[in-house]
Amino acid sequence: MPATCRLYHGGVPGLVPGQALYPPSLTGHRSCAEFDAEHCRSDRVYLTMDQADAVVYAALASLGGGGDVYEVEPLGALEPDPPGGLCTSSYSAPAATVVAVVRRGVSLDEAAASIAAFMLEPAAANAAGVSRIGPLRSSLRDEGRAPSEPRPAVPDIADAFPH
Repeated sequence: MPATCRLYHGGVPGLVPGQALYPPSLTGHRSCAEFDAEHCRSDRVYLTMDQADAVVYAALASLGGGGDVYEVEPLGALEPDPPGGLCTSSYSAPAATVVAVVRRGVSLDEAAASIAAFMLEPAAANAAGVSRIGPLRSSLRDEGRAPSEPRPAVPDIADAFPH
């Protein structure tokens, strides 16, 4: 992972740079924890290094779509998601700060197209002889490594952000 990295959050519309992003347990906004509490906590804000993943979550954040994608910085301890996952592009934190607005008003149609492409990715990967890992996207896709090659050591993500 680079010394600094960009993290994104797809969520409710209308936030502005400098605004704090709090978890659903404090804001009362809808959360994936309502549907899957085993894998999603309502007391955490979820962040990803993959902007395409954030786009899907932005579309699903509001009923009928229309959520926004933000570049964010975590507030508090940053944890890999899933917990203990060493090679992940997904993280959670107690809160975050909006650094920039990346996209406004992501439609459900766009999310559906992205999810459909994601569902087809394993078939394409199998045909190419590679495997898919990660929460929504392949972490091998951008690394240019064969799946059998050892993964490099993963530095602590907290080192990528100023304290």
